Amino acid sequence: MAYDENNIIVAITRDASTLNPAGLSVVEVADITANRRADDSGQWMYLDGQVRKREYSSEEVNRQTEQRKATLLSEADAIIRLLERSVRLNMATEEERTRLSAWERYSVLLSRVDSANPEWPQKPEQ
Repeated sequence: MAYDENNIIVAITRDASTLNPAGLSVVEVADITANRRADDSGQWMYLDGQVRKREYSSEEVNRQTEQRKATLLSEADAIIRLLERSVRLNMATEEERTRLSAWERYSVLLSRVDSANPEWPQKPEQ
């Protein structure tokens, strides 16, 4: 397997001759169940002679939280726009008005999620 300067596993193969290790470290590991669980998705690392789940830095965790928040806000905004349009055109059912209120509340709560200590609000029913 090959790993980068941050110990993140970036390639796994049974034939080391297929690796292109420019800028990478290469290590041979035992063919045991614990090691076979790893893949090259970026979620595994080789550290202290062991293959283990990746340990993310606080910056990485914050970035992942912000990305998740942006994705969820985008989804909520798309649903809200459609529901707002039905209200604006006087075509909304009472259920749609209730859903609009729930999604608006959800989007406000999402916008307030703290990256350092995320507590995710429950998504309304679609």
